[in-house]
Amino acid sequence: MSLIRKLKPDRNLTALLVYLSIFPIFGIASLVFGIHTGLTVLAVFLFGFALLYLYAFIRTGNPAQLAVCADGLFFSFMLLILDPDTGWNTREYGMAYFFGILFFGILLVALVITRKFKWRGREVFELAAEAIEEIGDGYTSRPRPVGKVEYSQQEMREYTKFLSRHLIALPFLTSKNTTLVIVKMGEEFGRLLGLSGDYRDATWVNFDADGNVSVHIAQKDYLDYREPLAFDQLCTSLGNLFIDFFELYKKGEGIRAIDRMDNLKLPVLS
Repeated sequence: MSLIRKLKPDRNLTALLVYLSIFPIFGIASLVFGIHTGLTVLAVFLFGFALLYLYAFIRTGNPAQLAVCADGLFFSFMLLILDPDTGWNTREYGMAYFFGILFFGILLVALVITRKFKWRGREVFELAAEAIEEIGDGYTSRPRPVGKVEYSQQEMREYTKFLSRHLIALPFLTSKNTTLVIVKMGEEFGRLLGLSGDYRDATWVNFDADGNVSVHIAQKDYLDYREPLAFDQLCTSLGNLFIDFFELYKKGEGIRAIDRMDNLKLPVLS
């Protein structure tokens, strides 16, 4: 498989900046109101992140989100019960904190390395563009029909759960349509919380009640390619990719879709 990347390098620092913002907020609160208040503020932030990841787990069914939620809950609780005047020196507290760091550290590193925590948007876009060499005449916002697939509603429900659980796409369901929105790392909470606008303006693959498949590619995602690829071909390729994934899943070989993305060897946090 070619390792030539069609996408530009990932320069999205949104998630990193959000996490790093905790430290100056903790520092300012501690300097202004004292260490007790600073620790409480830090605990509240961790608890808030835990709730976000709990919601992500409920929305996607991805177990890695629940692990991060448990991590946030544990350390927010440890900070809330800590008395800075005495707590740092107690053996019981120190042992609990140490083993918490050890356990969650190993767990989270394992989840990241094995890509269980990774939103697969960049892999999806790379696979869609893999065979396209032609340069097109630019972007258009109109959805493109791709083809037709036969499936039962039960099969489509199970397929969307598979895609969601493995963070391949985020499904939005109506009585007539199953819309699979492609999400890159760093964009997940904006999309999950509705902060990124209407999902219909994102990049998606839609399966309607009659089996018709259509594709819409957002302009920002199209511009993320190094070259202006032939747009019609790109839409067709993206739709066919999810049709191929569906056929693999229906045969009980959904793991092969995961393997195709893993074989691209993109960075684990990209």
